Amino acid sequence: MINKSCQWIIPSVLAILLAACAGKPNKADGSFAYEQAQPNQTLKIPADKLAPAVTSQFEIDHQRNLNGKTGEAVEIFPPRLIAPIVTASHIDDADPRTTIWFEQSEQIDNLENAIWNAISGYLDKQGISFAKQDKTEGVAESEWLIVSRESGWGFWKNTFDIEKQKYRFWVKMKPHGRSGSLTVELIARESLLDQEETQFFMLDDVSLATDTLNSIAGHFEYRLRLDAENRRTQYVKGVEVSIEQAPNGDPAILVNAGYEHAWIRTIEALDFFGLLMTDVNKIQGRVHAKVRRDNSGFWSGLFGKDEGLLGLEKGDYVIELIKDGDKTYVVFNDLTLTSISQTQLEKVLPNLQQRLGEDLE
Repeated sequence: MINKSCQWIIPSVLAILLAACAGKPNKADGSFAYEQAQPNQTLKIPADKLAPAVTSQFEIDHQRNLNGKTGEAVEIFPPRLIAPIVTASHIDDADPRTTIWFEQSEQIDNLENAIWNAISGYLDKQGISFAKQDKTEGVAESEWLIVSRESGWGFWKNTFDIEKQKYRFWVKMKPHGRSGSLTVELIARESLLDQEETQFFMLDDVSLATDTLNSIAGHFEYRLRLDAENRRTQYVKGVEVSIEQAPNGDPAILVNAGYEHAWIRTIEALDFFGLLMTDVNKIQGRVHAKVRRDNSGFWSGLFGKDEGLLGLEKGDYVIELIKDGDKTYVVFNDLTLTSISQTQLEKVLPNLQQRLGEDLE
């Protein structure tokens, strides 16, 4: 058991050790003898030579009275750099320390919401939330974030609250909504120590803003990966398929799933049934494909099941996927964008029902 009279010694010693460890690395260490350097003698030019042009632009005032040792006041921490780890993200050339740009991708339905969700998700992880938020103006402020440090090890390990910080976030979107930037600004910080100890403030405000921006970008990337895994798990599940009328009036295959799910499963089915896809455009929802031999008649089943089992006649097709909320219509057209007949579509239906209805491994 520790003697009560010694209990005050332990936290005092730990605080001293913490101060010693925290304060040293951010300042230059060693000699400052360079401050005693004297200027060289003026260059002497022989009388028969022309003297070079001299400018005072780079003169150093050696007689200037310095307030203390200049070197001791210089921070030696390297600048923090933004890590654009999110797909299609990049640094802002005009502000390479506190601003990052994100671009719309197939994995992001609404880029602006995704940026705000990354900010709020990061704050939730820190145990705080927004103190102010105005999405219309694209600005928000965080509550106070408590920063702690650990010292010691094992039984002697202790945690100290060093300071608290408050951040402002700016979200700016391009008019088309497919590009957006996030800027992080440290707007306030206060020491939580009994006495002001500047050595604990190891990083400058901009470096702290950069670190916070990188943490938010990391959370953004984590959410994208998590959503991708959730989609992968969801999209392998089978879906119901039937014949209905598309919104444009054409006969169509109705896939009882959202566009992303229906797109992945339809592309997989077209490949499974041996169609040669010559052009795939997910944004337009169109697939140009070829059927290389007639597989709609009696002879289609005599040559194995390696290709041509979808039920389409030989020829070129433009297959359209039309979004409709949580449902998707698949329309089969010829090259003139004339949809195939109801009778032809009924030959296709059983094959798509079987393939899209299966759970993929």
